[in-house]
Amino acid sequence: MKRRKFLQVGISLTAVLMAHAHSHEHHYVMARAEDNPGGATPPPDGPVTSGSGEFRYEYVPAKLALPPEVKMRHGHGLCRDAAGNIYFTFEPEKVEPETRCLVRFNPDGTGATLLGTDNTLAHGAPHGLNIDVEADGTAALYHANNDATVHKTTLEGKVLWTQKWSPQMGNYKPTDAVAAPGGDRVIIADGYGSSMVHALKKKDGVYAGKSWGGLGAAHGELNCPHGITFDPRRKLLLTADRGNKRLEYYNLNGSYHSTVEAKEITAPCNADIWGDYVLVPDLDGPLIILNRENQVISVVEVGKLLGAHGFKHPHDAIWLENGDIVVCTWNPGRLGYWKRLA
Repeated sequence: MKRRKFLQVGISLTAVLMAHAHSHEHHYVMARAEDNPGGATPPPDGPVTSGSGEFRYEYVPAKLALPPEVKMRHGHGLCRDAAGNIYFTFEPEKVEPETRCLVRFNPDGTGATLLGTDNTLAHGAPHGLNIDVEADGTAALYHANNDATVHKTTLEGKVLWTQKWSPQMGNYKPTDAVAAPGGDRVIIADGYGSSMVHALKKKDGVYAGKSWGGLGAAHGELNCPHGITFDPRRKLLLTADRGNKRLEYYNLNGSYHSTVEAKEITAPCNADIWGDYVLVPDLDGPLIILNRENQVISVVEVGKLLGAHGFKHPHDAIWLENGDIVVCTWNPGRLGYWKRLA
């Protein structure tokens, strides 16, 4: 990018920030350390079920057991690969030489393996996690880090590139990153920074000269765009506009398309697509399931039923191939498996 254009973009993003000086960090009281001893998940007393119709679920506490060396502060990001393997990233309590923050599970929620050759991914605040399959069939992970950083890695956690945002470009605390199939861009949701969405080049993470959104409540504006995903049903980008209590659709060029709102959606963190259905983890406690028309058809009350066991604030959730659900919660960090009963 030419220097003049670079500075103009930086000035515009900084202006957005100055118009809204407070951060979009999570607005919840921090849990006490004794509420989350070593990241362990205490089992509930008896079966826990929730949901309705074809989307009723039962919590399975025996699955998704983390390695004993994991010391989790906040649970943050989830995705799965073509083989069904589950990937999870979290913010550790502290970063030491042996700390790893990327975990892979088998498709059935067993066999946890810590990934990566060093602690690079654990620094800052590891947050959003998404997978992309490139034209040559190679799969890669994109990691959004609140410390003005995006990483691209292999599925084994090997870092392919790391890009930090220049301070001249304004406040930047990315919360999610997604690559639309077949494209050459990775799209960054700057949820805790400028409330904008930015495009980077997939090959090296360099800014691609395109941003949209910005703080506001009008359609096309955003207030903490916390998560972003590609919706193959509509071939649009679906943004979890958490501060505005809605989901916003944009085309791949950043033009506003449409909005999804429902009384059950109060603090959407992300969205995941499975066939005709959308799964929305909400920081206020539930998992919300939408049909092809984006109407609410089921609500899994994670926070209400398991809040006493630490599952208070769903932060990300994904479908598995068989319709089961994996959810991670923010504070305290938890990871849970919900089996579909239909």
